Amino acid sequence: MKGTFIAIILIAMSVTQLYAQTIKGTVRDNKGAPLSGISILVKGSNIGTSTNADGAYTLTLSETAKAGTLIFSGIGYKQTDISINNRTEINVILEANDVGLEEVVVMGFSEVDRKHIASSVSQMDMEKIKNRPIFKMQDAFSGTIPGVTMMRGSSLPGSVPGTISIRGISTLGAADPLVIVDGMEQSIHDIDPNQVKSITVLKDAASASMYGSRGANGVIIIETDRGQTGQFKVYTNNWYALNKPIDLPKFVGGAEFMKLRNETLLHQGQPAVYSQEEITRFESGERKDVNWLDEIMQRNSTALNNNVSVSGGGGVGTFNLMLGHIKENGLNDIEGTQKFSARFNTNINIADKFVLMADFYAHRLQVDRLMANDDGHGLYKLAWRMNPTQAVFYDVDRPDPYILHNNINPVASITRGGIQNNMYDRSTINLRPKYNISRNLNIEANVSYMINKSAEKLERKTFKFFDENNAPVTIWTNSVSATQGVSESQLTARALINYNKKLRKDKDKIYLTAGSEVMNYTYTDYREISKSSFFGKLNYSFDNRYILELTGRSDGSSKFAPGHRWGFFPSGGFAWNVHNETFFTGLLESGAITNLKLRASYGLIGNENVGPYLWQESVNNYGWMIRVPNPEFSWEKQKQWNLGLDLTALNDRLSFTAEVYRKMSYDLIYDQFSVPPLTGSNTLVSAVNIGSVENKGWELSANWSDKAGDFSYKIGGMLFDNRNKMLKAGYTDMDSLIFKGNNDRIWYKGIPINNYYGFETDGFFQTREEIDATAAKMPNTLPGDIRYVDQNGDGLINDQDRVYLADPLPHFNYAINLDLHYKSWDFSALGQGIGKRTGRLMGQEAYPVYVDGNSNNLGAPRVEYVASHWSPENPDSRFPRLWTGPTSNTLLSDVWLSNAAFFRVKSLQLGYTFPKIGRSFKNFRIYLNAQDVFTITKWEGLDPERIDVDSPGTNDGNGNYPRMATYSFGISTSIY
Repeated sequence: MKGTFIAIILIAMSVTQLYAQTIKGTVRDNKGAPLSGISILVKGSNIGTSTNADGAYTLTLSETAKAGTLIFSGIGYKQTDISINNRTEINVILEANDVGLEEVVVMGFSEVDRKHIASSVSQMDMEKIKNRPIFKMQDAFSGTIPGVTMMRGSSLPGSVPGTISIRGISTLGAADPLVIVDGMEQSIHDIDPNQVKSITVLKDAASASMYGSRGANGVIIIETDRGQTGQFKVYTNNWYALNKPIDLPKFVGGAEFMKLRNETLLHQGQPAVYSQEEITRFESGERKDVNWLDEIMQRNSTALNNNVSVSGGGGVGTFNLMLGHIKENGLNDIEGTQKFSARFNTNINIADKFVLMADFYAHRLQVDRLMANDDGHGLYKLAWRMNPTQAVFYDVDRPDPYILHNNINPVASITRGGIQNNMYDRSTINLRPKYNISRNLNIEANVSYMINKSAEKLERKTFKFFDENNAPVTIWTNSVSATQGVSESQLTARALINYNKKLRKDKDKIYLTAGSEVMNYTYTDYREISKSSFFGKLNYSFDNRYILELTGRSDGSSKFAPGHRWGFFPSGGFAWNVHNETFFTGLLESGAITNLKLRASYGLIGNENVGPYLWQESVNNYGWMIRVPNPEFSWEKQKQWNLGLDLTALNDRLSFTAEVYRKMSYDLIYDQFSVPPLTGSNTLVSAVNIGSVENKGWELSANWSDKAGDFSYKIGGMLFDNRNKMLKAGYTDMDSLIFKGNNDRIWYKGIPINNYYGFETDGFFQTREEIDATAAKMPNTLPGDIRYVDQNGDGLINDQDRVYLADPLPHFNYAINLDLHYKSWDFSALGQGIGKRTGRLMGQEAYPVYVDGNSNNLGAPRVEYVASHWSPENPDSRFPRLWTGPTSNTLLSDVWLSNAAFFRVKSLQLGYTFPKIGRSFKNFRIYLNAQDVFTITKWEGLDPERIDVDSPGTNDGNGNYPRMATYSFGISTSIY
């Protein structure tokens, strides 16, 4: 029996030797140097080896593997898959990863060589971004990509810092660009920069039309990091940050406040309210000024970020597990945010030709707020309404003797006003199977599902307020509640076929993509949105000189009225690689010019970024109609052309790109169009397609890099501008449109889509005699009040005298960046600015009191206002007189417009890298970073990036969570 068993083993071994095949070869880089430690694996199995010190390898294959594929991979090099085809020797040249990332661009469900692109596409340098203390992904777009603006309007923990705009505003609704993450539509502020491999921005119609109805505001394509074959690696990036408030208001002190208030009341014919004795007590220091902002900012704001990724893989596939945690404390002991995220990306080689990419993502965001500060700004608005004479506590011996001033005490709101806990959960699963029919042809599918959930909990315990004599004043009663937010689910299914092949002996190359897509959004409040699409894209490079790019997409959306739900969005582009012409050979070989491409594109794209059911009739709880149906309601459309030039010169040390474009958006969607009321109704609105707007602009960007020994540097800059103009405000050229709920916003032909429309002024009234001699004035005018221009000469000041005042959009956007490297040291700097912009001073940033439309007497004036306000001694002042009570001085006029141009140092960073520590720690880097530390501006408000048109819901000038400068220390390293 024993002999029989041995015989069977020997026979099996003989058969194995008979059918086994040995394959060998060498692996080198593109300069011919041998590469050691390169992993070679048989795709779909764990059979593999690695190269020796000479770059050589030997691998024994089974019979079934002879027709398989070898995967060559190594750290710092682009993975290469090569079919065996029964060969016994395969020699390979691997390209460095950095070259590959620059050469291949992800766009429109496929990858295209950059040299074969005819449209306007930009990529972000992710290495610079990952080392900055970025809390939200939007911050990465400040000053980094030409044509893209991001005004940082908020430093509030857990908030969206600002809105990204690509080539201006072309719509009345939400102007946010479409964000695609690994082929799946997502929100950009959920993305952790540490998990991102590349960011591509599609700016023109030829590139964005692959996304049809969702591409009118531009498209941002994000690819997250994936594992690499044969490499088990741990990477971690951690930083700790201190946030320091900047641009805080400076209000006058107690004694000055009382003097000014008395002067104001006497000027208005009212009695003074503060005695000289009270003023003297503050002047002598017997009573101390109260800085209410200092009182509520109880601690330094700090942040901690921890990220780790574990990646690796073999012949059966790769994986990358990325874990993130970021915690940011607010300025008091209660408020702050904390986010946990996990992303698991896998590539599974199920068979030689079949690959499944299965990605999973989940995060939880916890936001802690005060009930008095549920939007994050309310506490600061309350503090701004206080004045320096108002004390926090009574001087009595009892716990928490808070004083209520007009039923307000911001410090009491922190300790006794109650807390609000918010939780936001997101989970996604993204499956992308791919079958390679041949080396050039594959079919792909994509099924993804995302669900968003939210909940909030509020709690406040009963607290009784007493006056100085222990008499009851009021009670903040017990309040406890918990609610579940509206949940949203997103289901997407997509089918693709991709074909790319080199033709005519590698002179030509074709890329062809076609497919269809369905999307469904379901909400727990019974809303539902459905979309369906068919699309195709062709890129053809002829002789690597002439490039043709054609795209067509047909979209259908349930948001629009029946019969108007489908739209077709075509585009085309052409490019000429001039440097590949024979007449260019001399310049090319000399290195004077190594790349010169001219591009042109034109296309039609759409916008359906509105709510559902707007075309239908709506009624209120009483059965009265409040929305009139519109059976013609349909797509917003945009025509766009783009011309571009790409230049690389002086032996690749200089790169330069120039763009010029025009976008014309028409059939704009306005969902609050007023309709004459019918019987039984108060106000009626309807959703209509109305008006058209033009955006014209240009973009310039340049980079210079060089190296001398151990020192290398790179300096770059960009300058771009966009001009926005209404072409038609209604259905005819003569129509004008005043927006519902905002009398200061108006449309008519020739002015920007956002504009300041108000009164021109002619100084200030100086005397009572001047006022009495002027027919055109506002009621109750006093000396020091604004003198408005009577435009039509009818002796009245009313809405008929309002005119276009200024364009609030940013112009001449620019950025400068610098990178220095010396041995293991590195230094980088980024500065961003706006060359021309007009902003509106509003609220207490502008006025000497809090204008509530009632008493108008809360708060104290800013020091800057007091220094420049009108008085008989200062008649040629910047601002009108001080006031309380009703006034006409707050009307939108040119008095309240100010120069909002600025230059800001966005980031300064110094780092040092240890190439190796011990056996496992590689590229161990420590760095210091300072962000938003220095600003040059003539803006008379607080923060030139935070003006009303950027975030009209919060930037009303009456108090905000402060803008922060961030100072951080970080460590990053790889372990393998």
